[in-house]
Amino acid sequence: MKRRIALGFALAVVLLTLLVSFVGSDDVVENLLSADYRIVALGLASGTLALLFRGLVWVRFLSLVDDTATRGRIGSIFLAAMFVKYATPYGQVATEPFVAYLVSRDSEMAYEDGLAGILSADLLNYVPYYTFGFLAIASIMTAGTVGDDMLTYLTAFGGLFVVVITLSYLVVRQPVLVYRIVLGITALVRRTLGQLSEKAAKALAPDTIRERLDGFYQSVETITSDRKNLAIATIYAHLGMVFLMLPVYIGAVALGYEIAFPVVALVVALGKLGSIVPAPGGLGGVEAVVTAGLTTLAQFDPPAAFTVAIIYRACTYGLTLGLGGICAIGIVFRK
Repeated sequence: MKRRIALGFALAVVLLTLLVSFVGSDDVVENLLSADYRIVALGLASGTLALLFRGLVWVRFLSLVDDTATRGRIGSIFLAAMFVKYATPYGQVATEPFVAYLVSRDSEMAYEDGLAGILSADLLNYVPYYTFGFLAIASIMTAGTVGDDMLTYLTAFGGLFVVVITLSYLVVRQPVLVYRIVLGITALVRRTLGQLSEKAAKALAPDTIRERLDGFYQSVETITSDRKNLAIATIYAHLGMVFLMLPVYIGAVALGYEIAFPVVALVVALGKLGSIVPAPGGLGGVEAVVTAGLTTLAQFDPPAAFTVAIIYRACTYGLTLGLGGICAIGIVFRK
């Protein structure tokens, strides 16, 4: 794991170095030195509010499946989980099971209940990327400002949306298929690990897995059936997204540029595509996509676009690593 993280950050350094070289390092440094950091500070405040509202989605869902968990405890788990996501390559697709394990060890919450709450909260926090993204696409296309250069990004964005919707539908609406897949995989693992450990063989027994899957779906039902709680969590998720987007606007203002809000929403939404880069938190990839978006849609010159991308990521990615790292260290030492 440590080697994988190190390689991921090494790749990110290479990508960022190439980006700086491409746009012009002297111009980027000049832009950073000339930025109004009193305005940039507002970006950090916005990034903090983004974490707050997204964390409140976790509070809403995890409190439903375990009423003994305090808001402060869930908040620290959320920040630690975000750190793991952003510090490991492809952490956003593999974090939930690991965090659910940590939650089950650190509280009375069952693993399957924690997994249901965490998956539901993460999915809901992911929805606003598409809510604002598609609204921005409609607004920009109406104005006729989407060039051919952006069509590839928009196609990939739509494709990713289809994948997310399909997977969500299969997990929620096709439990029989999920049971079959999970039981099949665990049976294969049990054949190997079961010979080495009696404890592993018992934990991976078909009856045990079915019981955990039953608990998982019961928790999902509990979360989705509470319409009021779901509505409030949805509002929190979208407020979190608004504050996640604002640092792009703030970064542009700090450099003396104006930028339309639909452009801000679209470049942040498309920035998610940068996460396919096997670097921690998509580091290097997200900056490249945001830079390309601002250059194409907002007509920024490349050095200015890249500088705004740096400010945006410092106020979101960098802030999350810092706060999440503190919480993660706290959890480790408490153990």
